[in-house]
Amino acid sequence: MTDTTSCSVIDAINETTQTIVCVVSSFSYLSLAGPAVITVSAFIAFAGYYASKAMARKRATIDLIEKVESTPHYRELQSTFVHHREEGTLQCLNDPKNERDRKDRQDIQDFLNHYELVAIGIQTEILDKDIYVNWMGGPFVRDWNAATDFIQRERWKRDDRSPTGFRYHSKLFEAYQAMALEFDKTAEQINHDSGGPPTTPSGPGDAPIPDLTETEDNRIDKAINKLKPGVYR
Repeated sequence: MTDTTSCSVIDAINETTQTIVCVVSSFSYLSLAGPAVITVSAFIAFAGYYASKAMARKRATIDLIEKVESTPHYRELQSTFVHHREEGTLQCLNDPKNERDRKDRQDIQDFLNHYELVAIGIQTEILDKDIYVNWMGGPFVRDWNAATDFIQRERWKRDDRSPTGFRYHSKLFEAYQAMALEFDKTAEQINHDSGGPPTTPSGPGDAPIPDLTETEDNRIDKAINKLKPGVYR
């Protein structure tokens, strides 16, 4: 009786051991290869994507610099800006007195708009900041500092709702200012308090422009109107 029981236990143990061995033997490290390969492939794909994106950004920046410095149109704009910068007459163009001044004013606007577009391109990572700073960072900040009085006056636009008759629009050349300060912490900073509005309208730049920002009061009024019966917006 004792021998039979012992033998049964041994058989059971042997059977269990055999089962465990079979289970362990069925495991293969090859089963881990699939997920590992997928992970590595995904990492390589992402790395390749970001590398190609960075290369495209660098190429776009170099193309921009080459085009704006080689085209006759840009050279003419630059020449006009340099002339008024050196003569200290940029601010006189806020109120042009003749046809020549009006043309120069437009050239200055176009020249500064080019810098604004560059700043937006860098902020949105379309252009490469490091390449642009290395090549054009100095002139970028120098021209910003030279144009601040002109830009400050341009930011004041007529607005009959304002007590002064003018409203300050800080969005004009906002990206250019932010990027100039990022390139050089000592770059000039202008805001509402840097110079007040003119006493009377004095130039073509005074024309009012739409205010795309919505005040909290306007949002509340719209919400109330939507709740009124028969009122649709």
